[in-house]
Amino acid sequence: MIRDRDKQQQQGRHMATSGSHHQPGGSSRHGWRSALACCRQCSSACRRSRSSLQEQQMHSSDVALALHASAEAASRSFAACGAAERAAAAAARLASASCSTAPTPAAGPGRPASAPAGSAAISAQQQRQQQQQRQPRAYEQQTLGLNPELAGLEEQMRQQLHARATVHMPERVVLLQAFAQVLGRSGHSGVTMSDKVDVAGFMHAWALLGLPISTSHAAGLFNKYGQDVRGRLPVMVFVESLVVGGPRQLMLMEADVQRGPYKAGQPATHMGKILYPQCRKTGVWPPSNWDPSLASRSARLPEERLQLEWVYGYDVHRATSGNIWVNCGGDIVTYAAAVCVVYNAAAHSQKFFRGHDDDICCLALAPDKRIAASGQLGKDPAVLLWDSVSCVPLARLAHGYGYRGIQALCFSSSGSKLACIATDNSHSLFVWHWSKGVKLLERKTQPGAPPAVYGVAWSRFEPDRLITFGQNHVRFWRLDRAGSSSGSASGEIGASSDAGVFGKGGTHSVLSAAFLPSGVVLTGSPEGAICSWHGCRCIAVHAAHAKGALQQRPDGMQGYGGVAALLLLADNQTLLSGGADGHVLKWDVSGGDLGQCLQRLPLLLPAAAQQAALAQRSPALLGAGPEPAARLPPAIRGLDAMHGGAGVFVAGTAAGDVWEVDGDPRVLLHGQPGQPSCCATNPRYPHVFASAAAGGKVAVWNAATHSPLRIFPVGRHMTPLCAAFSPDGKQLAVGLDNGGLKGFEFHPDMRQVWWHKGFASAVDVVRFSPDGCRLAAAGHDKVVEVYDITPGGLRRLSRCVGHSSAVRHLDWSADGGCIQSMDQAYELLCFDAATGRLRKSSCCDTPWASFSATLGFPVMGIWPPDSDGTDVNSLDRSPRGDLLLTADDSGKVKLFNCPCVVGCAPGHCYGGHSSHVTCVRWSADQTYAVSTGGHDRALLQWRLLLPPSRQQRQAAHLARQQQVLAAVDPAGVVYGLPADRRGDEHGRGVSGSRRQ
Repeated sequence: MIRDRDKQQQQGRHMATSGSHHQPGGSSRHGWRSALACCRQCSSACRRSRSSLQEQQMHSSDVALALHASAEAASRSFAACGAAERAAAAAARLASASCSTAPTPAAGPGRPASAPAGSAAISAQQQRQQQQQRQPRAYEQQTLGLNPELAGLEEQMRQQLHARATVHMPERVVLLQAFAQVLGRSGHSGVTMSDKVDVAGFMHAWALLGLPISTSHAAGLFNKYGQDVRGRLPVMVFVESLVVGGPRQLMLMEADVQRGPYKAGQPATHMGKILYPQCRKTGVWPPSNWDPSLASRSARLPEERLQLEWVYGYDVHRATSGNIWVNCGGDIVTYAAAVCVVYNAAAHSQKFFRGHDDDICCLALAPDKRIAASGQLGKDPAVLLWDSVSCVPLARLAHGYGYRGIQALCFSSSGSKLACIATDNSHSLFVWHWSKGVKLLERKTQPGAPPAVYGVAWSRFEPDRLITFGQNHVRFWRLDRAGSSSGSASGEIGASSDAGVFGKGGTHSVLSAAFLPSGVVLTGSPEGAICSWHGCRCIAVHAAHAKGALQQRPDGMQGYGGVAALLLLADNQTLLSGGADGHVLKWDVSGGDLGQCLQRLPLLLPAAAQQAALAQRSPALLGAGPEPAARLPPAIRGLDAMHGGAGVFVAGTAAGDVWEVDGDPRVLLHGQPGQPSCCATNPRYPHVFASAAAGGKVAVWNAATHSPLRIFPVGRHMTPLCAAFSPDGKQLAVGLDNGGLKGFEFHPDMRQVWWHKGFASAVDVVRFSPDGCRLAAAGHDKVVEVYDITPGGLRRLSRCVGHSSAVRHLDWSADGGCIQSMDQAYELLCFDAATGRLRKSSCCDTPWASFSATLGFPVMGIWPPDSDGTDVNSLDRSPRGDLLLTADDSGKVKLFNCPCVVGCAPGHCYGGHSSHVTCVRWSADQTYAVSTGGHDRALLQWRLLLPPSRQQRQAAHLARQQQVLAAVDPAGVVYGLPADRRGDEHGRGVSGSRRQ
């Protein structure tokens, strides 16, 4: 008897516990009242049942006691969960089961048969409970087959919200107000993250919005967006996901969040959301197959390294005086950005002096043609002396805080002294004994906003005479010996100066100057004239060159190029002048003054090469511009004579080219046709890359010969901002500042194949899909447009909306189904390429065909300490996926291992650029990379140095590449010459002719 009672009590406790665990429950407005009423009804039924059982046998009394205890336990358990009906039903089932097991005495005389009271009510409750169990909750229903219908239903929901939205009430507020009415809130602001709604409330909210929803569709949406154990949907999760988008909805969800990237030396096992300062809005997730051992590789320096291989062109935009020189070995010495370049024409090779850490502004060679001096900008500007043959540093002359930079340099006739012009407001003149590091003189020259002084020239015939010249002035200086009464207190020598008197020629700026053996000084003017100075007076003005076109001067003002270069040859009887008209003139100065013109040499290619260059042009490409303008020679900015070469000299042009001028002029170094905005490498032909310049031109380069294959304009009043090659390597898409897109085909002929105006503002990024059939473009419009590429042009496929600022980076998934985009507001979003919809889940497992976004899980370790997200301008993952390249605001190119997931990961850092680096890209074969500078206007090519174990495999790959190119293009007309056939053809022939 006791055992039976204990067994029944255990059964009652088990049923109460199991019911509380498995019942999802539901909320009711009168839940606590219903629970109390049901508990009272259950207790009353139990009391009636117990009183009737007391008249029976002893074991029946024990069973009734067990029934009462079990019923009360079940009622308390279910009432605590708010499930009153289940509590009453469970008690009824226990009562029914216990009564059925209790022995009923046989009816006899005086003992009628009896039944427990309330059995009819208990039977009705059982029926209702069975009906409820036949209607499962939303999460108990199979709704996978409804997914195609749900996509259409969600579109109807968005359309309904859009139809009801106004300027002051967006779609999100419209939806929240409907849920607020269902929840009994005062307004949309009363809905919080903790508010939830059941299926009935969800259907009622959409009925208020005029869109009836079936129960099955509502259950499908609940299963898609998530619900709690009671079958209630979080309102804010649904609203943010439907209206705002997947990545932002993920941000709102509660998750296991890690602050910051993985740390070196610690396990990288966190698999949840990761927030780090630069990606503080959307966060990132590791892929589901993440291998924590890869984090240890991120904490090491890459085995590979970069080496500067080539600098394209030279700096002509910041220089105010000549910066083209020829050293004693016949090599050309110049500079670009923060790199001094020594170019050997015979070997077509470059070597570099990289002692500078900021913009180089000027360069000078000593009379021995070996010692070079270069000055730079900086808060503590310095002049560096170095050997132009070995590129070994010799001395450093620091000028101190406040002088901002060095604008001009000139050696004395002996080479022991160096004159420097600083860019402070007084344009201070310094004279140094550079080998001893002693400052001999410091004087103020000309007040004004820098650069008001353009240059300084030292007479090689009178060691105590020099001149400074610039904006509307020229000043003649005479140095005094040490100990004179006019000596400067800060040095060992003194100086006196007189301002030049322009006379009848009128005051004008002086661009260049040269001393003659007779003491006469010749200067060049912006109008193209050469002026003769006797003493401090201008006594004659000689017409020499055309003034050329208006151009921007280093001080930001517009002016004419005029005569920018004057050079007295070693025979002291011949003077060379270079003008903005693109001609070099030889003058006879044997009479002590400027004599007659002996020769006039235009910087034009030979006629055959010029005709070949013109044949490459297409009217559809160039537009209706005047054809003769294409034949104009470039403006000359610098001159120097070849050492030991009779009648051979070099000229630097305003286009950044360096020419060898003799009877057959040729281009030795090809420059960038403007400030580069981006670069793009060819995925099919690894040695081909393109650069877009602010001058309205796009250049397609041969990285093997370092010469342009094509240079073409994109159109009148159009500036290219971005470019991308198609996967087959034959088309080049260009994004423009006016919102246009142009497609060019440069094989077999150069022509424009399509033109589309799809944006209202600038296009900042374009990218072909992996199959080459679609094109994605984005920019200042804050949208990503996806186009189908058809024979007739571009046809819009989808529009991806969701960004809050300009889109700067864009990548396709490997299968072409997804697009990843990043904007200036540090948002990293993923879109479906076919529909333009934001992805509702994280794209952490998506393989990407390219990775250029500066935010994301595999690149979260690239950021230096205390960076704010704007420090890194460009990123590119290598084709093999094992390395990362970044370009930052400090002018550095950095190399990291990939993935880079450790905070402040170590990487190789390379200087060369003196301004922010705008773009960096890998070649398709991962043998080199290209970077473009901002204000320094530099285009640099970097060679990847492999570990010794991989160099042999790389050599075999290059050999196979050359065989393919030789078979496809044996003459090297389209894709350049293979490496073993370059020889002396790099500066002549077809590749050189296409510069015109």
